[in-house]
Amino acid sequence: MIATPHKGSGHVVGIEFRFLAGKFHATPWGRHANEADVEWPPSPWRILRALIGVYHRYSLFARYDESAVRRLIEGLAADRPMYTLPGAVHTHTKHFMPIAGGKTTLIHDAFLRVAPDRPLGVYWPKAHLDGEARALLSDIVALMPYLGRAESWVEARVVDELPGGWDAMPVEVAEASELLERAEGEIVDLLAPVTPSEWPRVRSQWPTGGRKSGLASVNHLLDALRLGTDVIEKERLNVPVGATHLTYVRRKMDLRPVPARRTDVLSFPANVARFRLVSKVPTRIIYALDVGEVMHTALVWMAARAGLVTPSITGRDPETRGPLRGDHRHVFILPVDEDLDGYLDHVLVYQREPFGPELLNVLQTLQRLKTPDWWPGRERRWQLYLEGMWLVPAGSVPRGEAGQGVPDAYVRPSRVFTSITPYLHPWHWKRGGAKFGPADQIREELRRRGFPEPVSVEARSHIRLGELPYDARKFRKVRYGVRQDIPARTGGLWRIEFAEPVYGPIALGANCHFGMGLFYGGELDSVGVVNEGQTSEEGG
Repeated sequence: MIATPHKGSGHVVGIEFRFLAGKFHATPWGRHANEADVEWPPSPWRILRALIGVYHRYSLFARYDESAVRRLIEGLAADRPMYTLPGAVHTHTKHFMPIAGGKTTLIHDAFLRVAPDRPLGVYWPKAHLDGEARALLSDIVALMPYLGRAESWVEARVVDELPGGWDAMPVEVAEASELLERAEGEIVDLLAPVTPSEWPRVRSQWPTGGRKSGLASVNHLLDALRLGTDVIEKERLNVPVGATHLTYVRRKMDLRPVPARRTDVLSFPANVARFRLVSKVPTRIIYALDVGEVMHTALVWMAARAGLVTPSITGRDPETRGPLRGDHRHVFILPVDEDLDGYLDHVLVYQREPFGPELLNVLQTLQRLKTPDWWPGRERRWQLYLEGMWLVPAGSVPRGEAGQGVPDAYVRPSRVFTSITPYLHPWHWKRGGAKFGPADQIREELRRRGFPEPVSVEARSHIRLGELPYDARKFRKVRYGVRQDIPARTGGLWRIEFAEPVYGPIALGANCHFGMGLFYGGELDSVGVVNEGQTSEEGG
């Protein structure tokens, strides 16, 4: 510790971040990535932008209007945060990345190895937040998947008590010189927003720009923090609008790596991983099976290249080489549409049991997908960004506040689940001479997976995503290059209702491990059918 806090302000606002993967990636403002510098501690500017990003990404504007987030940001910007820091070691990796002309360029990827069991504390001792702003901060922090680059997974919580001392704090320039002379700490430069009282003066100094200028709509500090780097570069600014450089003194870092045997990739169990899916041309949800099959192919190839025998990925018995028999304990690869616009934006990887170290290593390494050579049609590519991992007991009923921090509409607890990709019933309509229709088969599959008995299972003729109707016939449902005997080739859409909220994900029927038979955790705009016989399931 380099200083002891003064107690008793009564307005403490604090956030504690734990870096679950034990690493922090972030390049300081104005530095090139190849300089291999890491912003430590995370700057106030970065933290406030992260809060705003979560507010928009998880649609918290549905519960809190813009005035609430503005009061939150301005309340925090009015104070200069203090920090407590976990132990950290600076390190980097080198990569030769391909560029035009078949050449490569050397990239330095610098990051900090951070103790995952020790929190990074950020405290605003004099911040004034009203009740709604504090509630919004708590909701944002509970949903925050990462801080810095997407690999820097965090678990965060709001605190209202000061720690015993500071590891980083703002200082005046003259004071910084004295500290350096006495070799007390290290001096670092952090980007921070100007205070709300300074904002009118600062804004008046910036050119308003024409109607097409990205600065034309910047009227408040919140607007400045929302500006993208593309606007800043286009306007040729060397510092973001509303930002200032602050001098901090930081406890000296130990830059010497400590050799340690790696025992696991994560320090906590997880059975759900969520990837952000990005492509030049957005992928329509009707091609969810394509993404699921391509990602499965990539995982199998990566595991084989590493010499790993992973039935949890291949879905095959290593001795007989036949499909695994049992209750679907290998991974589900579930391409999903989080914002319900009809286009895929994430991929969930789920397994009933916690991921083993081999699977974790493969998941952490996977960054891109492309269709294999044998795939019909033109080549397609996707980028993957691992956003976070959770341990979710699918099918169980949450107790107390459990489940509130799972930021995924397909996993978090819900009482109603609605089809978003077609359910392909795996068995024929008759069993022992008795009718065994799709609704009966859904109930049977749920029972085998450990879900409670649903109150109702209703057929839907179509769902509506992004103002467009989708019925089961529009989806691609049979895998390429695999001969499949599926009783239901057309499939159907369904609505399941339970007596109490239960955890997802729910993916049932044929090809459920590749994205078919997936259910959204909540109501969707959908239309029912008169009776089950009118669904597109007949002929099974």
